[in-house]
Amino acid sequence: MSTLKRFGKTLFAVTTSALVMASATAVQAQPDFPNKPLTWVIPFPPGGPTDVTSRILADAFSRELGQTVVTENKSGASGTIGVRSVTRDKADGYTFGTLAAPSLIAPYLMPNAPYDLTQDITPIGVAYTTPLIMVVNPDALPNVTDLASLAEAAKTMDLNYTTAGVGSTAHLTVELIKKELGFDAIHIPYQGSSPAVTATLAGEVPLMFSDSLAVLPHIQAGKLRPIAVNTDNFAPLPDVKSLNQQGVTSTKAVSWYGVFGPKGMPDEIRDKLSATLDKVLQDPVVIERMQSAGAYPNFTTPQGMADRIKTDSAIWEAVIKENNITPQ
Repeated sequence: MSTLKRFGKTLFAVTTSALVMASATAVQAQPDFPNKPLTWVIPFPPGGPTDVTSRILADAFSRELGQTVVTENKSGASGTIGVRSVTRDKADGYTFGTLAAPSLIAPYLMPNAPYDLTQDITPIGVAYTTPLIMVVNPDALPNVTDLASLAEAAKTMDLNYTTAGVGSTAHLTVELIKKELGFDAIHIPYQGSSPAVTATLAGEVPLMFSDSLAVLPHIQAGKLRPIAVNTDNFAPLPDVKSLNQQGVTSTKAVSWYGVFGPKGMPDEIRDKLSATLDKVLQDPVVIERMQSAGAYPNFTTPQGMADRIKTDSAIWEAVIKENNITPQ
């Protein structure tokens, strides 16, 4: 082979290698990210609590990143349709979405799981929690003031309870509480918090485990009595003990909401989005708006979110299987 040909092949190889390396570096680094509008997928319908909080965060992201963040509702199947659409998108950081508690639980209620959250996503960070409050109708259960008295009352009556729906965080948590405290109660599900609250106020169902936003006004009006919350030191109800403070140890999972992107998102982009989430959640205006919607900022890193997905998934899968819970 001539010296000229050898030189030409060597030059081609070096050039090709350099181009590949440059391309990979450009994809990973992208120092100008973001340089175009981003899309935030909301896996629930407009007007609901997840939609409201997601839009608050999207607006804050837009201001912080200097780019428009377009919100896109892709609802259905307990949020799995929206989550699945994000997992199938390009992992360049320009499309991400809200991972809500129902979307974490839903795969274990379906015959064919639409995704595996331990493998199919890039966690960006937990954004907030939505405290759950256990309440009773004081006319229906006049002597029930805490979990111990609830368990005692259940021994002398056929107890029913309600939540926002089958397979909700509240539903599964009550099943854990029942097992640990040794009492029985039949779940009467409703399609959403509003009709469940109405039924509890009317005395049709004496006990409810609900998101705080739905029941706090009725607690403050004296129409419902809180007997437990699923988080310690819940400021709006300082005198109400948490499940943990009342000796319940089986309910480590809480109702949390995070931000995620498709699998394979470059670390630098993930970290920038995560840092943005952390920063906006410290903004007093954002905090006030979130809390008014029943959401309490509680940032966790991408690794922390991945750990929560793994731990909580194991808890919910076990509860669903043990109680033979199926969607209705």
